[in-house]
Amino acid sequence: MVLTRFLLFLFVLCLGSCGTGNASKNEEALPSETPAEKGASLYTVNCASCHGEDGKLGASGAKDLTLSKLSDNQIKTILKKGKNAMPPMADILENNENIDVVIQHIKSLRK
Repeated sequence: MVLTRFLLFLFVLCLGSCGTGNASKNEEALPSETPAEKGASLYTVNCASCHGEDGKLGASGAKDLTLSKLSDNQIKTILKKGKNAMPPMADILENNENIDVVIQHIKSLRK
């Protein structure tokens, strides 16, 4: 009887130590994307099919981004509202932080 209670106690003790605390510590330890990586990732997923990975593709009338002289505000307006065949990207990019990192990536493609 004593042995049964002792084993039950050990079992309960083991279950109590298997909480979700370790999972959150592991998640915190994962490296997060830098703004540059996030901008490149968002660009690849949402822009590269028309503008190309290097910004030069020009599919469907897309501009060569390596030649762009637009300011950050001009790029932001085009991203939010669209222009010509390019659809508005505000809902797709979801927030100003994402728009800003995409703008920085676009500017990094310039010659």
